[in-house]
Amino acid sequence: MIFRKVSDHELRCSVTVDEIRANGLEISDLLKRSDKTYEFFEYLMQEGQEETGFEKTGPMSVEGVFLNGNLELIFRSIDEAEADDWEEQEANAQHTEAVPSLPDIDPDSGEMLKLVQVRFASAGLLYQFCKLFTQAKKVPSTLYQMDGTYVLILDLDQCTRTEIGAFCMLANEYATESIYGDLQASQVMEHGTHICDDAVCRIHEMKVQEAP
Repeated sequence: MIFRKVSDHELRCSVTVDEIRANGLEISDLLKRSDKTYEFFEYLMQEGQEETGFEKTGPMSVEGVFLNGNLELIFRSIDEAEADDWEEQEANAQHTEAVPSLPDIDPDSGEMLKLVQVRFASAGLLYQFCKLFTQAKKVPSTLYQMDGTYVLILDLDQCTRTEIGAFCMLANEYATESIYGDLQASQVMEHGTHICDDAVCRIHEMKVQEAP
């Protein structure tokens, strides 16, 4: 873990996936609010204070993004005047604050989000990803097989920033790589073996049949 005090109101922390797992969590645990998640953030906050001398003087917000395989967190102090609005946002939020977003893409700006291909080393990892992706019905997707891997082509243009963050976190845990760009996706469409359309939604809605 690497901590950096940016100012009296902001502390930054870089955590590796191995360090997250060493604390008894998986990446998917950070997608939902739980005592484990809050305890983990509180632990990081305490470690950061001890290491950098940062002083927590009131409510804190935390934002996060996955970058180069690490979870980059930003802890910020909240002004008392903003505390009520912050608490209301907390109550209405669907995901933890540490949901990453796509780099250099702002869905609220009106910019078209390019297609993304997500590669999986096995059908099992593909299945787990699709079952946990809660926006399955909202995202058009096509499944291909190429070079011994399963490749999902997804269109995330209709997703919110938070939903894209949830997607990034799942992809970081279950996929071998994610590649953004229409040209790259078209290469898979041309050279890969088409399996089915609406793949994420179909797998997400699959029910496991119990053995008799």
